[in-house]
Amino acid sequence: MTRLLVVDTETGGLDPQIHSILSLGAVVWEDGQIGDEFEVLIAEQPLTVTARALEINRIDLVEHARHAVDPSEAMSSFRSFLARSMSGELKSRDKIALVGHNVNFDVSFLRRLCRLSGAQFEGMFSHRTIDTAGLVRFLVLAGRLPLSGAGSDEAFKHFGIALPAGTRHTAVGDAKATALMLNKLIDLVR
Repeated sequence: MTRLLVVDTETGGLDPQIHSILSLGAVVWEDGQIGDEFEVLIAEQPLTVTARALEINRIDLVEHARHAVDPSEAMSSFRSFLARSMSGELKSRDKIALVGHNVNFDVSFLRRLCRLSGAQFEGMFSHRTIDTAGLVRFLVLAGRLPLSGAGSDEAFKHFGIALPAGTRHTAVGDAKATALMLNKLIDLVR
C-alpha cells in the first residue's frame, strides 16, 4: 500500500523568502484512490503579494481576509489533518512523501509556513518528492506524450481532467487535479 500527500499552494508571488503563502491544499493519494482533502487560507501579516500572482490565482484579498487564519492556526489545522489522514506515515521513519506539479515550488512555500508557525518541516515530511511536471517533461522527451511542455493547463487538458467551475488555481482544486494526473501518468507507463 502506497500513500502519498498531493499538495498545492496559492501564493502572493514566486519567491518564498519574500512573498506570502495565501492557501495550502492537500489530498491523500492511496494506490490510485483520492481520499481525504484539506484546505486552509492563510493570513500572513503583513501580506506581500504581486499583481501578477493575484491575477493568476484570482484571490480577492478582502474576501480572503474574512476566512484566513494566522500561520500558527493554519499549521495546527494541517497537523490535525495529517494526524487523521496520514497517521501511519507520521509514525514511520520514512515520513510523508509529497507530490505536486512543480512540487519544489509548493515545498518551498510549505517550508515558509512551517517557519512562520514554528513547525519543523523535516520532522513531518520526507526529503523525497514526486514532481508530476518532471514526469510529464520526461514522457514528452521520451516521445510518450504529445505535449509542447510540462505546464499543468496543457497536461490537464490532454488527460481530460476538468475541474469544477471556480476551482482551478485554488489550492485544493489543483491538488485534486494533480492527483488525478498522477493516476493518468501511471496508467500511461503500465
